[in-house]
Amino acid sequence: MAISAAIFIESNSSGSGADFIVRARELGLLPVFITASPERYAFLRRSVDIHIRTCDTSSEAAVTTVVDDVAAAMPIKLLTTSSDLYLYTAARQAMRLGLAGPDPDAIALCRDKARQAAALRAAGVWVPHNTTVGADCDIRNSIIRVGLPAVVKPISGTGSIGVTFVQTEIDATRALRNLLATTADVRGRPVQSGALLMSYIVGDEFSVEILDSRVIGVTRKHLGALPHFVEIGHDAPAKMPPKLRAQIVREALRAIGVLGHERGPAHVELRAHQGRITIIEVNPRLAGGSIPALYRHATGFDPVLAFLRSLLGMPSETPNAAACGSIRFIVPESDGTFDLDQNCERLIDRFGLAEFVLYRTLPTEFRRYNDFRDRIGHVIAVDDDPAVAAGRAEAAAAFIRHA
Repeated sequence: MAISAAIFIESNSSGSGADFIVRARELGLLPVFITASPERYAFLRRSVDIHIRTCDTSSEAAVTTVVDDVAAAMPIKLLTTSSDLYLYTAARQAMRLGLAGPDPDAIALCRDKARQAAALRAAGVWVPHNTTVGADCDIRNSIIRVGLPAVVKPISGTGSIGVTFVQTEIDATRALRNLLATTADVRGRPVQSGALLMSYIVGDEFSVEILDSRVIGVTRKHLGALPHFVEIGHDAPAKMPPKLRAQIVREALRAIGVLGHERGPAHVELRAHQGRITIIEVNPRLAGGSIPALYRHATGFDPVLAFLRSLLGMPSETPNAAACGSIRFIVPESDGTFDLDQNCERLIDRFGLAEFVLYRTLPTEFRRYNDFRDRIGHVIAVDDDPAVAAGRAEAAAAFIRHA
């Protein structure tokens, strides 16, 4: 029997990117990885039984040529990506081939944070007050309209890149001008001109993980110090009063319905404060930050495998919330050379970890970016008691940072 292909267009550079390749093989498919820069992905060097095709992935025509070349050689069963930056391209290609996948128009709406917020607000979903800044002359009026403190963020971005908390007009002006001067994303592709200024929402931060309009779980987020929004950890499934969970889930499902993103995965970020749920943004993909791995260890449910099975029209399992998991990221405290004297196995045993992963080969030269690129690895701990799981993960991450 001829083998069939699972095509992946680029990937997130850490987190679940490698899991997509592994799970595709487990489903009996040949992973075909289309990328402009294979050297970007360390997991490709460790992968076997994978076809790597190189092209300019910022060009839809170039991607189409490679996809059609693969289709001429073997059947294609699924086509997707784990990278925010290529969600629209992957959705368009899947639709062109008649494969299952999310609606490209819904992807485009979600990826444009300004349009997304406008659509949600028009439907009565509570979102931060915001305005689009298209040029330097818009800055002062935008600050007056939104007020301070506020958050400056790209119109279309990922990984907390360029997201800044601002308290003064000077800080807001500087941050907005920085984004207005940005012409390319982290992959060097041209970016949409403009920036978003949105009101700062206080409260506990959560995310709702969704697949095909079915809730996988609710995750509690832990953020680093302001003025940046670097995610330093997650707890899942988040422990909270049933009433609050029901309210959070209801608003998340309502948001994806308004945006027309009812097919495929969604990672809905929100804040809860004094009974009010505010949708911060809807991401039309699986959660990043190794949250899928966290759910796999804590519940036995693998979101990556479930997503691929969904694209193949196969049924998926139901999460089992019997245990609780915590992930904490390893972020060095200062720039310079970072190394670790002890091996991974000793640390796993010492702190009772379910997983310890480094994203870089040590020793490494660390430079702070104040976004997801600051994270050089993670630890995951699992226990029936959420406080115990969190304590072990935090202790391990602290030990590694100071090693």
